[in-house]
Amino acid sequence: MTLTPERWQRARDVLHEAMQMDEEERSDFLDSQCASDPSLRAELKELLAAEGELGSSFLAEPAIVHAVPRIETSERTSVLPSGAKLGSYVVQSLLGAGGMGEVYRARDASLKRDVAIKVLPASFSRDPDRLRRFQLEAEAAAALNHPNILSIFAIGQQDDSPYIVTELLEGETLRERLRRGALKLRDAIDIAIQTAKGLAAAHEKGIAHRDLKPENLFLAKDGRVKILDFGLAKLMQPTTGSDSPTASLRDHTDAGRVLGTVGYMSPEQVRGQPADTRSDIFALGCVLYEMLTGKRAFRKPSSVETMNAILNEDPPAVSDITRTVPPALERVVHRCLEKSPDRRFQSASDLAFALDALTGSGVLSDHAGPAAKSTAKSRRSLILLLATAAVLLAGLAFFWRRAAAVPRVSNFVQLTHDGQPKSIIGVDGSRLYLNVTGRDYSGMAEVHTSGGAYKKLPILPAPGMRALALSPDGSSFLLGQGLDNTGVGPLWSVAALGGSPRRLADIQGNSGNWSPDGKKLTYTTSNSVFVANADGSGSRKVVSLADPVYVTNPIWSPDGSRIRFIASKTFDTPSGF
Repeated sequence: MTLTPERWQRARDVLHEAMQMDEEERSDFLDSQCASDPSLRAELKELLAAEGELGSSFLAEPAIVHAVPRIETSERTSVLPSGAKLGSYVVQSLLGAGGMGEVYRARDASLKRDVAIKVLPASFSRDPDRLRRFQLEAEAAAALNHPNILSIFAIGQQDDSPYIVTELLEGETLRERLRRGALKLRDAIDIAIQTAKGLAAAHEKGIAHRDLKPENLFLAKDGRVKILDFGLAKLMQPTTGSDSPTASLRDHTDAGRVLGTVGYMSPEQVRGQPADTRSDIFALGCVLYEMLTGKRAFRKPSSVETMNAILNEDPPAVSDITRTVPPALERVVHRCLEKSPDRRFQSASDLAFALDALTGSGVLSDHAGPAAKSTAKSRRSLILLLATAAVLLAGLAFFWRRAAAVPRVSNFVQLTHDGQPKSIIGVDGSRLYLNVTGRDYSGMAEVHTSGGAYKKLPILPAPGMRALALSPDGSSFLLGQGLDNTGVGPLWSVAALGGSPRRLADIQGNSGNWSPDGKKLTYTTSNSVFVANADGSGSRKVVSLADPVYVTNPIWSPDGSRIRFIASKTFDTPSGF
């Protein structure tokens, strides 16, 4: 086996990092790093196999000489002693070492604060293009001033080794935490929300991380989540026309080269295609899946099989692994993991909003813990028993009286008490969705079916939009947009958890509703009723009434065979529009 000096520099960087990983992670890592160089992959595999024989000094020069020809290199192999100076920073102790250098605790003598200093391999300085990219990317990352992104204070060079100064964190990486198993529901959501907010800040600057994974998320002791490695090993797209550091960046990725970590790469990354901010959303979906289930979304015996699964298979449903995750959260996870970028959340801020909405919607209350579950189970059992008794009594009354009584309201409960006009959009389990048209607030809201104050839902994407109906599975709202002089306007759909709206083909109407199975759509114009596919395609007229009759409020029968609607002599704004 022979390594040239140039290839050895590349091998050494990869080898250092692989040495810090578990056995099961190394294969995936080497595959991703050596996708375009199979022979280097084979050589590194031999070196790692020799690790046990060479002992802990495997990466020291005397040990390497037994495996490969000795190479003259200025690569620094000694640890900086306490008291050593890097510019105005005084080294205090070594915190850790890996394939990308050593990390030290140091004291900023000028500002009197403790910092972390990462000293990178000298090979960086011998590659002008790589050093330039490192400097530009570090400057870009330093421009990201956000509480969920690691703060970069300075970059410099000492004895041919570049270094980077960052804030000092105390805690552990998400990978270290996941080794102890799945996270609590609220902890997982909190980590995902903070990560999404950090990504949103980076994406606004034109920077995509493209290697988000548990190793790059740090859980600080104060509860903050920090995204690591922005600008160190990631290539970012330029922001044209900007004076920011990102304006100077160019994507030097070779065509077809795979960037990322196997198991967290998006389908477009696996194909070697350009990856934008939506690849980060896919990766965050993988991370959230793993936090909730304790298992990776995509993990097969080999990297090739894993990448094939990313391209062609859906991971097991979250609910198949754990029943503690509410359906609304499961829908968020699987939307992040859509194969097509266009079907995912279109921005990290949309994803953060959707997750944040879950924490305040009450959907997590049924998953608080064993005691709450036991109480809820007992309550459900009692309700079921009472319901069964009521059905039996009703049946007996039917046979005794031989004639059905005229239905009448025996009791009712007022749910809201604010006095503002409202109309019902739909019901999803324990939540009632409303259109509020009052002086204090005009828009969508939700209220628990047991009553109480309503909660505002600021998910209408544009002024003039109104919610018409809730989809049968509770995942989407049907929206109308204004009314033109013919009494109709465009129809849209939007995810119930928020996001970008989707225009339903080119159809227009004044009201509408989904079929019971969610596969069809009915909508009305001034005097006609139409049926179309759920995406608005295949529209056809099913009935048309003579003028002047105005048709509104279509509703499907439970079996989907009939449509009921209201026809009136005068046009009034439909309920909910």
